[in-house]
Amino acid sequence: MLVARAPGAAAIAALAGGGLRFGELKTGAIREADARGRVRAQPVATVAVSTRGQRGLLGLAVDRRDRTYAAWTDPGGRILVGRVAPGRPRVVWRGPPSAMLANGGHLVVAPDGSLVVGIGDLQRPDRVRLRGTPNGKLLALRPGGPADQRPRVLSGGWNNPFAFAYTPARELWVADNSPRGRPERLARGDRASGRPAFLALPARTAPSGVAALPSGELAVCGVGSRRLERYRLRAGDRLPVGPVGGPLATDCALGVVRLADGRLAYATLTAIKVVAP
Repeated sequence: MLVARAPGAAAIAALAGGGLRFGELKTGAIREADARGRVRAQPVATVAVSTRGQRGLLGLAVDRRDRTYAAWTDPGGRILVGRVAPGRPRVVWRGPPSAMLANGGHLVVAPDGSLVVGIGDLQRPDRVRLRGTPNGKLLALRPGGPADQRPRVLSGGWNNPFAFAYTPARELWVADNSPRGRPERLARGDRASGRPAFLALPARTAPSGVAALPSGELAVCGVGSRRLERYRLRAGDRLPVGPVGGPLATDCALGVVRLADGRLAYATLTAIKVVAP
């Protein structure tokens, strides 16, 4: 499957019956492609977004009941998480004011049905270690909760946890993007206490997406490296190994997700492509 026109598809979510939905970073439009790559003429939903810096439609997730959730920066610049389809959008969480860089915004449905959103340091690294702040944290939200709900902190101490995914073993793994030359890390993201051991990613990876494979590997997309690489997870708490083998793609830019048939869909700057892992 090749979606020839998917400019700025910074958010991708697989559908249980095949195909995917993707969000356009700068327009706020959420579109659907079937398993053959045919894009529906009308968007599934559209949200109004602020687009200055690393703002826009940032994250997308679809639950088992085919409800679509998104994370975006509204015209006032605040980070929102909401259910955008079916029906009219409803805000699930009214988050903090965004920044020009390091907003995070990636979104997944956790095995327990909660929504997990990653928030970057929002260009305030001094607030990352503070309790009660969202800066540099992975947060769990109740999908049916009010907009002023208090998120549950899964882990903290991150630079910009934009790329993460759950494995079949229900482990949450994060590829942490660092905009300031600090180490870019591949580490567990579901441990609230202690600083997780991590594997340092190759320089200038700038991770933009992670997909978990049933083989016990992670596929990591880098907007800096433009490579889709595989990392092998090891048993217990030992560090991952990688990259292993050659790259799966050399034009990956904005994210990656595992499809229902086991293939990987990844976003270039202008299209969505599919590759067998």
